[in-house]
Amino acid sequence: MDRERGRFSTAAAALAVGSLLGFAAAPASAGGAPRYSIVELSGVAQQINNSGQVAGWIFVGGAAHAAIYSGGAWRDLGVPAGEQLSVLNGINDAGAAVGFSFASLPPAPGSSDPDNRWQAVLAPANATAVQPLSAIAPDSFAYAINDAGAIVGCLDNYLDAFPDPHRAFVYANGTLTELHGLLTPQPGIDFTCARDVNGQGVVVGEIDASGLRRGFLYRNGVATRLDQGARFMTMARAINAVGKIAGDGQLPGMSAEHALSYDVATATFASLGVEATGAFSSQGNDINGRGDVVGTMLLNVGSHAFLAAGGRVYDLNDLIPAGTGWVLQDAVSINDRGQIVGRGELASSPGVVRYFLLDASAPLPSIAALIARVEALDAARQLSHTQAAILIAYLRCAELHVRAGCPGLAAVSLELFARSVDLLIRTRRLSAANGQPLIDDADRIIDDLLAH
Repeated sequence: MDRERGRFSTAAAALAVGSLLGFAAAPASAGGAPRYSIVELSGVAQQINNSGQVAGWIFVGGAAHAAIYSGGAWRDLGVPAGEQLSVLNGINDAGAAVGFSFASLPPAPGSSDPDNRWQAVLAPANATAVQPLSAIAPDSFAYAINDAGAIVGCLDNYLDAFPDPHRAFVYANGTLTELHGLLTPQPGIDFTCARDVNGQGVVVGEIDASGLRRGFLYRNGVATRLDQGARFMTMARAINAVGKIAGDGQLPGMSAEHALSYDVATATFASLGVEATGAFSSQGNDINGRGDVVGTMLLNVGSHAFLAAGGRVYDLNDLIPAGTGWVLQDAVSINDRGQIVGRGELASSPGVVRYFLLDASAPLPSIAALIARVEALDAARQLSHTQAAILIAYLRCAELHVRAGCPGLAAVSLELFARSVDLLIRTRRLSAANGQPLIDDADRIIDDLLAH
């Protein structure tokens, strides 16, 4: 916020201002939602990192193989020796990914049932194959890895009563820490599993204690159930760098479970507003650094993928080009660039599950996303109508220049937008928490424009 903004000359700025005349007083649009391109992925997508790499799996000869999607293609990471399949569930920004492999062994003596075994696996950054995580006991599942290499998941104990309970764990700095006993009063019976871990080592996941399901968080050696009586999460699925958790549960007045967020710093729950769309129920699957949440909601037409961003909830089916034939049913992951992966189906082949990548990182949809966020600040009275209209005018000007094939002039308009936001922060008319992300995203779009 304190840095000098001097990327463009005064003459260039004047040119952009001139192109804005007669336009700056235009009212803000009510339809400033981001727009996405859509690509079908030939494999199963589970998580996307901030570089656009996707962890998941592909099918080779009918068997699942752990794989990473990048640059338009999947990289097959194979199956560990002696195993029958492998999958990846999570990936960090360096490209290291985790998941599990599976083998069905002959029945144990005295049993007619196959001995099914799972083993957590790791694919280091740029690896050509997955490898078993030998430091984590056999019969384990890994779901997420942070940038420091901390891994979370759950352990399966074949010595416990059937069905074998899972036990949440975090593996960091060479040490395996079981969380199960901290989370449930009946550690030999109940179920726990860790689903995500952020850069600060805060872990989130789920508990099923004697049939009562609750989300949990673990930090600094202390486990906390996300339960405040009438306010609770039944599942905590993801946590971002600043301690915002996405999941689902109930708040007072809700008749069904819906997507919620939880702020670790303030210990407060918040609705994402999905229930206000008329959805019967919903769940939050992932959250990015800006606090945007993606998930699925049950409507009277079936399950639809949603995005909650800038104080609004969008049906992602409304934000893709018309005529694609896609029905987007579930959004499973979102990165800080706004790229989303999920699953759905095509109208031409109903019932066949397909996976997609939505990309809003191109200039036009990214500028539209900025417009939506300024409108949200206006609606929340964090900006005056006049301030919002001026900022949106700069962004509309940038859109016109992109469509006219003038990326340099579009970049100048975005620079003026960023300078205006910076001025609002400096004069205390807009908080840094609300304004700085706008500047950061404008800078990213400028870099993208000038790189092409």
